[in-house]
Amino acid sequence: MLKKAAILVASVLVVSALWFAGMEILYSRVLAFSSNVVLHFGGRESRVAVEKHDDEHVFFVDTIIEGRQARFPQRIQTLLYPTIMVIAWQVFVAFARGWKQSLRSGRWNLGLFFVFQVLFLLLLTAYHSSAIASFIYDMLMESFYVIAVVIIIIDNIRHPLLFLRSKAS
Repeated sequence: MLKKAAILVASVLVVSALWFAGMEILYSRVLAFSSNVVLHFGGRESRVAVEKHDDEHVFFVDTIIEGRQARFPQRIQTLLYPTIMVIAWQVFVAFARGWKQSLRSGRWNLGLFFVFQVLFLLLLTAYHSSAIASFIYDMLMESFYVIAVVIIIIDNIRHPLLFLRSKAS
C-alpha cells in the first residue's frame, strides 16, 4: 500500500509540474476549440478564446446579448485545476494496473470530465440570455473538484487500487 501511495504522490507531482510548464495552456486551447466546434454546428454566434490578460490566461467569451456584441472573461483555474487530479489518477492507474487498463479507463474518465468542461463553456456563452443556462452554470462553477473526485472514486470502485482487500480466513 505504501508503494501505491508513493506512486500516486509522484503522479500528482509530475502531472502538476507538466501542467504548469505549459500543458494547461495546451489543454485550455483544445477545450476552447472543442467548444467553438460545438457552437459552430449549433449555429450560435458565440466564440470562446484563450488569451493572456494581466499575466494570467483567461477564457474570453464573445457573444451577442440582446443584439449587442458582448465580451466577458472566465478564469481558467476554476475550470482546469481539477483536471490535474483526473490526469494524475490515470498516470497512477497506468503504473498500478498497466497502461492498457489505464487507456481503457482513461478514455471514459478523461472523456467524461472533458464533456463537463465543454458543457460549462457552452453554458457560459448563454449565461446572460438563458435562466436555465445561468442556473446550471452557477451550479457547475465550483463543482469540478467534486466531479473529479467522483470520477476517481467510481473508477476505484470498479477496479480497486487504494483499498485493502480482506483476506479470506
